[in-house]
Amino acid sequence: MNTAHLQVDKNREVRLLAMVPVDVQGQIRRQLASLGVTIDFISKAAEVSQLALNRNPYHVALLPAVLPDNGWWSVWGEIALLNPRPEVLVYAHSPTFKLWSGVLEMGGYDVIVEPFTEEELQSAITRAANSFVERCSRDDHDE
Repeated sequence: MNTAHLQVDKNREVRLLAMVPVDVQGQIRRQLASLGVTIDFISKAAEVSQLALNRNPYHVALLPAVLPDNGWWSVWGEIALLNPRPEVLVYAHSPTFKLWSGVLEMGGYDVIVEPFTEEELQSAITRAANSFVERCSRDDHDE
């Protein structure tokens, strides 16, 4: 069933910042329920900094590949300012090499194809959260 395993500290919850349509939020919550992920949903860039002020750091940010009116750049800019910066997963209906390479060039973690199954989403979130923990651990040792 669930082959994904989080390596994060058992005392710390995995925190996800997700920009998904309202009608998909319940599905995302159900798909991640068995992982015990805490999810904060946002609909615009301004909400990122507001939530970041009130909460612990996010491990992963789940963002759509396309937003109207250059909204993607606004959201990316807000997320890039978070310290530590979460791993960014971008979702798209039809990912292209250009999209995938663009996400990686901007410092994103990966692109996932929607619609995604519960296992695909859990696996992507798990890999990204583990990458976040490893990166933060390396950064702590480098100081």
